[in-house]
Amino acid sequence: MVQVPNDTSGHLSKRTLSPSEIAAKTAMTVLAVAVPLITITWVTNIPGRLGYLLYPEQVAALMLGIAAAVIFLGEIPGGEIRWKKLRDALLALVSIGFGIHLFLRFPVLSEQSFFHPTEALFTGLVGVAIVLEGVRRRIGLALIFVFSFFFLYAIFGDIVPGPLTARTQSPLDILRYLGTDSSAMLGAALAIACFIVVTFVLMGQLLLATGGTEVFTGLAVRMAGQGHGNSAKVAVLASGFMGSISGSAVSNVVSTGVVTIPMMRRAGYDARSAGAIEATASTGGQLMPPVMGAAAFLMAENLRLPYNDIIAAALLPAILFYFSVYLQIDFTARKYRLKALSDIDTRTLMQVLRHIWIILVPFGILLYGLFRLNQPAELAALYGAGALVVLVLIFGGVGGRLTLGQWVGILKNTGRIVGEVILITAIAGMIIGLLATTGLGFALSMALLEFGRSSLFLLLVVTALICIILGMGLPTTGVYLLLASLAAPSIVQLGVGGIEAHLFVLYFGMLSMITPPVGLAAFAAASVAGGPPIGTAVRALRYGWIAYCLPFLFVYQPGLLMQTNWLDTLFILAATSVAVPLITAAILGHGLRPIGLLGRLIALVIGGLALLPSGTLAGAPQVELAAIAAAIVLIVLHFRMAGRTPDTLELVPARALDRKPRPD
Repeated sequence: MVQVPNDTSGHLSKRTLSPSEIAAKTAMTVLAVAVPLITITWVTNIPGRLGYLLYPEQVAALMLGIAAAVIFLGEIPGGEIRWKKLRDALLALVSIGFGIHLFLRFPVLSEQSFFHPTEALFTGLVGVAIVLEGVRRRIGLALIFVFSFFFLYAIFGDIVPGPLTARTQSPLDILRYLGTDSSAMLGAALAIACFIVVTFVLMGQLLLATGGTEVFTGLAVRMAGQGHGNSAKVAVLASGFMGSISGSAVSNVVSTGVVTIPMMRRAGYDARSAGAIEATASTGGQLMPPVMGAAAFLMAENLRLPYNDIIAAALLPAILFYFSVYLQIDFTARKYRLKALSDIDTRTLMQVLRHIWIILVPFGILLYGLFRLNQPAELAALYGAGALVVLVLIFGGVGGRLTLGQWVGILKNTGRIVGEVILITAIAGMIIGLLATTGLGFALSMALLEFGRSSLFLLLVVTALICIILGMGLPTTGVYLLLASLAAPSIVQLGVGGIEAHLFVLYFGMLSMITPPVGLAAFAAASVAGGPPIGTAVRALRYGWIAYCLPFLFVYQPGLLMQTNWLDTLFILAATSVAVPLITAAILGHGLRPIGLLGRLIALVIGGLALLPSGTLAGAPQVELAAIAAAIVLIVLHFRMAGRTPDTLELVPARALDRKPRPD
């Protein structure tokens, strides 16, 4: 007897699986386990050691077929309609057949597809079909609409007037190109998903299974303390920790939000605020190294830079983002005198630190391999994961030793999670291929470049809006790959650095997760909190205000990304560190104590001037320096005034609070 959904509502009930459903479930498990095992085999170069010469596209094609099959087979158990089960089984078989065929025939088709037109057409047609269907089931229609637009443009681009005119192409030739060319479906994006993302997801699943999340939560509780808004601070820190290794803002909301959102509600936060805090923190996790929703690996490939350069550049902005959210929580809790929960985690610090090695070992080896040994990211992550496996086998995890079923579950969950990423990168690769073969990407870049010649700032504003609009409804990987091809080149052409431009588009693409009217992460958090989706997204926009400013600082103050000298980095870090508290207090009308209208205006002006980019006007560095000094004086005065009026704080045991969420 197993729990499966047996009606359209998705409710779980116990019933016996049929033999065909058991077979589908078993096959799905075997294939899902095979995905990380194939990656490990490739990363450790076992085929080469055995004397086999394989192209990475061959292995990636095989993994693409397996990933699609896992998705189709996963929908068979619990299905009610017989013909749909048969359809999904057939799709899974076709997917596996496609993967095996392309694995065996890629060396021929990639070089001599002209001599095998029928085979190339059939391969491309099947590949495009299974990718589109897999994406439709897991992601929805957003990426499919984008792909369809560019596919139709490739066919009818010759009738488009003006500079966006493209030469017409045959649909059959396009399908042959998409299915067999290394610059399309089987391009670099798919290889990164198959060989790099898989290893990091595997490490993340190991952390989850061995109790890494409990260690993260324990550390977050100690860092948050028992001060104002501690329940929300724990939510932010825990979501930030998990988001740094997670591949999706929405999945992070769903996984951590079911614990953190009710905790915030019991402490007095309304549904909008609880959902907004979780959505903002989870979205920020996609901007926090080392994984950044797989964008860090893709960015390194696009810019032809070492992976460690990317995560080093992204670190300070991510810390400032969480610093801003953390301050808003503290100021909000003080303003509304929200309760502080005194027993969120009853473990002592020593009990938490007993298992700190579960985090330190894999991350320590990962960072040592990246920065000291200059190893490839996938190999460093695999060594970190392998060391954790050995230690867990010897000492056990937080909950004791893992069973064989749990070890299989780690591999299975890895295969299921990355299956979605593999399909996303496959369709993104096809979109990038269409942009290249039609020349649309170049034409759009030239159009934006011409627009930006009059004003870089206006170009950045327009690009930011385009990024938010294009990012609506898309996952992290798809957002970055699309924007890196469409928006980033025009910014680079105007003299902006590559890292600055790519992080600019990544940030605004990610902000679509919390920006109305779509805001997928905010909507997911609203469903957990029981609040209105749009209202939650609007509140999340306020909590994440700093993320709308940081990308502009990347362009005008590259020291924030450590792209200049250390003096510039320290200067902009000091400026943002004092500007964030002032602007946050001005927005809320409350810091450590209430702030009047005049005080809010002064704080907003001085905070804004502290962030004034160099070169925007004559004497900007002097104005910024004076604003930093004034900001420090204001903050010191505010601390002194707050110290004269002690703020009382109600400490309440979490178990003593009403377990039902309070109404808004």
